[in-house]
Amino acid sequence: MRKTRCFIFLGALIFMCYSVGAQPQSIPELPRSTLDNFSPGIRDQIQVAYAAARGHVNDSDASGRLGMILHTYGLFPSAALFYERAARLAPSAFRWAYYLGVVEAAQGYCDKAASTLRTAMRLDPNYVPAQLQLANCLLTSADWDGSEEIYAAIIKLHPDNADAYYGLGRARAARHDFAGAAEAYSKACALFPEFGPAHYALALVDRALDQGGQADEQLRLYERNRDRFPPSGDPLLDQVRALNRSATYQMQIGIELEKQGKLEDSVTAHEKALEINPQLVQAHVKLVELYGRLGEFERAEEHYRAASQLDPGSAENYYDYGVLLLSAERYQEAESAFRKTLEIDPFQADAHNNLGFLLERQGRLLDAMTEYRRAIENRPYDRQAHFNLGRVLVNLERYQEGIQELEKTIGREDENTPRYIYALGAAFARSGDRENGLRYIHKAREGALTLGQSGLVDSIDRDLRTLEVPRAPQ
Repeated sequence: MRKTRCFIFLGALIFMCYSVGAQPQSIPELPRSTLDNFSPGIRDQIQVAYAAARGHVNDSDASGRLGMILHTYGLFPSAALFYERAARLAPSAFRWAYYLGVVEAAQGYCDKAASTLRTAMRLDPNYVPAQLQLANCLLTSADWDGSEEIYAAIIKLHPDNADAYYGLGRARAARHDFAGAAEAYSKACALFPEFGPAHYALALVDRALDQGGQADEQLRLYERNRDRFPPSGDPLLDQVRALNRSATYQMQIGIELEKQGKLEDSVTAHEKALEINPQLVQAHVKLVELYGRLGEFERAEEHYRAASQLDPGSAENYYDYGVLLLSAERYQEAESAFRKTLEIDPFQADAHNNLGFLLERQGRLLDAMTEYRRAIENRPYDRQAHFNLGRVLVNLERYQEGIQELEKTIGREDENTPRYIYALGAAFARSGDRENGLRYIHKAREGALTLGQSGLVDSIDRDLRTLEVPRAPQ
């Protein structure tokens, strides 16, 4: 609240310095209290940019850069004032009008933002991110026809734009055109399969269309990708983000690098976050996981100990440490870590699942079943938990129950599906249903062949040689 008040005060001073339409000649003092809530590095960054703007009062780039720095730290009202100043100094510069429209939209001033964005688009009508921003503003303002027209125009020229298809789906859904919305959302998901919000939106329209099975599958995909969006494709906003020196932003960069499979680069970003703020528990916790995946166990343990000291109640820290111990085959210690996780957070499905695995390997099948069931209670779409529970039930010769659990694992296609289908076929075979057993095992073999899973194919072939031996007449 203090930060907001300070910037409102700053904005008032700026407003008094020039009237609308007049070219600004000076900028006010930057109140010292404005900077109090920032780390020293960020304070210096703002002070340097402010000094440049004050020293070059007629330089649009100096005012605009200060706006970008305020923008990157979420200080939208103040950023808007400096963007407006830059736009007045350079009325033919697209970027300042665009940035101004973006921060106006971020504050919820959609009508004002739409007007500003239209001004920007007169300067550069081909910048797709500006078109998307305008369409989103119109959608928020319930101008569904106007937003749909823009989304459709983007798609016509850029048929690979997942964001435009997602927006088109939202506009159609708002008008209760659920079939049209489903078509648009499906295209967005096809273009970017990890598009979490698009999967969720598709689940809602599938339910509206009484397609419950498809809706459940989309919800499962949403749970796996809830925070994933297509790459921004906005080089101007990327320039704003690149100015961010906060520890939390470095963590965001690290998380995105991890999603891209760049684990070492992700480690570098998280370590940089800790250089900025050594007390950032979440960065320590994430490094436990990342170093564990890279096989650097000593570094992982260092960050586990640091996180434990900073926040002894972090369930995530104990869980990630448990995974590290599990990968190192330190099973007893891993069990203790997972139990500690569940003391803090009894609803952590992965901890229940991993604890079940450790109990199962000790031969404590009933205790393992309890943990697998708890995992499913807390995350009903957890395929691995259904698979583990089904496997244990089959080993206990409770075939029908086991088959019911295993059938819940084969509803979608990915690299794990052949293994799950194989387990289902084996369960049918063990129950005495040879026909269904062979049917599913052959299906699993086809899937494994398609995916190049030669080891699984070899295992399936060994079972098939046994199952397909003609039986002696009774």
